[in-house]
Amino acid sequence: MNRQADQPPVYLLHGLLGTGYGHFSGQIRAWEGRYPVVPVDLPGHGRCRLDAGPDYLDTALNYVTTIIERFGAPGRLVAASYLGGPLAVRCAAARPDLVDSLVLTGFAPGLRRDVFVTLLAGFGPLVDADPALVAEYDRLHGTRWRATLAAFTAHVERAYEDTALVRPEALAALDTDTLLINGTLKSVELAAARDAGRFGPRVHGHVIDGAGHIASHDAPDEFNSAVEAFWRKESRQ
Repeated sequence: MNRQADQPPVYLLHGLLGTGYGHFSGQIRAWEGRYPVVPVDLPGHGRCRLDAGPDYLDTALNYVTTIIERFGAPGRLVAASYLGGPLAVRCAAARPDLVDSLVLTGFAPGLRRDVFVTLLAGFGPLVDADPALVAEYDRLHGTRWRATLAAFTAHVERAYEDTALVRPEALAALDTDTLLINGTLKSVELAAARDAGRFGPRVHGHVIDGAGHIASHDAPDEFNSAVEAFWRKESRQ
């Protein structure tokens, strides 16, 4: 980690069963030495020593705010998918003093509860059908990844509206500049980024042609350039 005195820290929040380094490897390579980069492994993931437990998303939110406070300065949050994304939005809403700007990727606000719960219900069987993916999760997280998935799923099923749902009006209410950067291969995410201005005057969008749910992997150069352009604009404002 190379902390630059003239730049705010960049906190990287991964998606479900990802890691900070795994989800944002192309960004870490490009930005280290130029920005103070802080890849965050969330509870139950990667190198994080804190295991998953009840009220998972609340615990993860407290964990993220504690890390930002530890670095002693507000920062730029870059967050992926429907774990990192909701956490970043909730952090900006609850603690605007800790967040300079948001970048949300592989994400669209307003996802219906039934759609999200159905996706989660199919996730475990999908992983179990792929021995190579099971081995990769075991390598990244140890065998605790199953408990992490179960804890996340249980909290979402119990309190989706208060934990994982990001309503469109919630983005508009943030006192934070936000970039939605998505690929064209997921129609809901494409629409969110293409029409980002409808969520509010401080919400901006960028679409990466040919990229899928993990645009930071699929097109790292364009992703990095778009995010840095957003940061320069946000800094000037």
